[in-house]
Amino acid sequence: RPTTLALATLILSLPATSFAQTKTDGLWRGTGGAALSVTSGNTSSNSLLLNAEATKATLDDKISLAAAIQRAQNKSGGQTETTADKWSLAGQYDRNLSQRLFAFGKLGLESDKLVDLDLRTAVAGGLGYHVIATDSTSFDIFGGAGYTTDSYGSTQTIGGKSDTRFSRASVYLGESSSHKLSDTVSVQQRLDLYPGVSGDKAVLAKFSAGLSVAMSSTLSLNVGLIDSYNSKPPATRKKNDVGLFTGINVKFGAI
Repeated sequence: RPTTLALATLILSLPATSFAQTKTDGLWRGTGGAALSVTSGNTSSNSLLLNAEATKATLDDKISLAAAIQRAQNKSGGQTETTADKWSLAGQYDRNLSQRLFAFGKLGLESDKLVDLDLRTAVAGGLGYHVIATDSTSFDIFGGAGYTTDSYGSTQTIGGKSDTRFSRASVYLGESSSHKLSDTVSVQQRLDLYPGVSGDKAVLAKFSAGLSVAMSSTLSLNVGLIDSYNSKPPATRKKNDVGLFTGINVKFGAI
């Protein structure tokens, strides 16, 4: 499967990566955006992504939600090829146990038509630790256990097994950080790792990084990278799926 380059305004499945200065007044805050790219000539292409994310935090807990739909096509020589056709929903709940330690539970749903993945359901839970938590920088580490189920629209061969449904229990490890470089520039990154310990024992990983430049109190320019990895993809599919994106986000909710 070729590498997908798409315009976007949100790193997919990034709940709980808000900036270090997240307000804890219990009000919802978020961003939403839509990115569109169209080219024409000997080769025509179009790319569209719609997304939204929201967070509500108090001194005791935090809820983070994210959703995205992405589609992209290339047309050359009269032949049209779909290069992206996916959607994702994600949510995470964090409960503070102390000033540094927190417990979390997370749920992720996603679909990717290019690999005939009808639905991937991933749940995980465990403990996290705020290594750094200042107004300008945050750095969290977390770990626990997870369980993932993949349902395909047709029979796939993975690890020598042919079926339409694959599942695995896994260890869950991760880290995330955000840094406010100036009043208008922020960067963030996150790594999620699921080493399988049962079932097909596939290793799933996702790394994402982004740069945000505020243009006004409600608008920001975003540039980012996301790399999804599956150690045991369906036959004929590549292990890595990389996306590079840029776009504009609009803030909503409480100020």
